Amino acid sequence: MLARLALGKNPDLKEVLARVAALTGKRIVISPVGDQTWEAVTGLVLIRPTSATVLFRRTDPRWYQLHTVWHELSHLLFAHPGCGTLPGQHPGSRFSRRGQTILARGVTPVDLEGETDFSDEASVIEAEAEGLAQRLSRVVLESPL
Repeated sequence: MLARLALGKNPDLKEVLARVAALTGKRIVISPVGDQTWEAVTGLVLIRPTSATVLFRRTDPRWYQLHTVWHELSHLLFAHPGCGTLPGQHPGSRFSRRGQTILARGVTPVDLEGETDFSDEASVIEAEAEGLAQRLSRVVLESPL
């Protein structure tokens, strides 16, 4: 998937967003949200037929916010189905609309190198998104500031 992105040398957020938009055919918007009620969810992506909105916790350190954006964009690139990570009472659920897919990133770590249960679709989905997010972080962090 990283190769499909075909990022240039020294990519930044703007370039990654443009490439994801080109590959998915969706307009991409990212926006910081949240307060202490967002403790269990670090970010989520709302996917509509022609657009996607990535929401991330404004209270997280900048590098972690960026990683969360990569994770949510990874879900979009892999065309993952919606998930049940978002707690029903979570304030992020107010963004839910009919005909929209929601994928949320929780604070539970994903063990990419160890014990991903490949018989559990949710585990595989999270491992794929987290794996690509980590690779994107490496590519962007290797770029000069």
